[in-house]
Amino acid sequence: MGGHDAWRKDYNAQRHWAHEGRKDGRHSPAAVLGFYTGLLRYREEDLSKAFFSTRFSRVLDPLGYARFRDWRLYGEEALARREAAIWLQPGSLTVEYAGETLSAYDVELAAGTGKPRAVGRARLFETSYVLPQLRLFPLEEAGWLKALKMEGYASRRPRGPMALQEVLFPYLYAL
Repeated sequence: MGGHDAWRKDYNAQRHWAHEGRKDGRHSPAAVLGFYTGLLRYREEDLSKAFFSTRFSRVLDPLGYARFRDWRLYGEEALARREAAIWLQPGSLTVEYAGETLSAYDVELAAGTGKPRAVGRARLFETSYVLPQLRLFPLEEAGWLKALKMEGYASRRPRGPMALQEVLFPYLYAL
């Protein structure tokens, strides 16, 4: 145990003047905060319920973009074909991979629907992921589009009933 850890343990176990007036007999910081261990653990199900409306999963395309609600947003080219998390909050949209922020955007949401109406001011973050080959142009260049407005998805045509395949050999010939 290091010197700081020993000091902290001793300090938390000693009587403290701020707790002298307590009637429950707890006079040290450790006794007062004994129920609190410093680690908060949450179950995965609880977290997903709490954040289901703001977190979305998307797979990055070969150029490192994610398609999200009629927008194509740059994440990281070195993570092509990997699943990234998109966090949507009022005023901001963030693309993450494994807890590391890849990019962040200012976003204006449409009233009522919660869909992004306008996406702007892209901020790209340094990551530990590198491309095997260097880029020809830097990402900070003004001509490189980080957020693109796409056409909405086309509605699918209802499929008609498929024709039944005729029997290759009638039942009587098979006997």
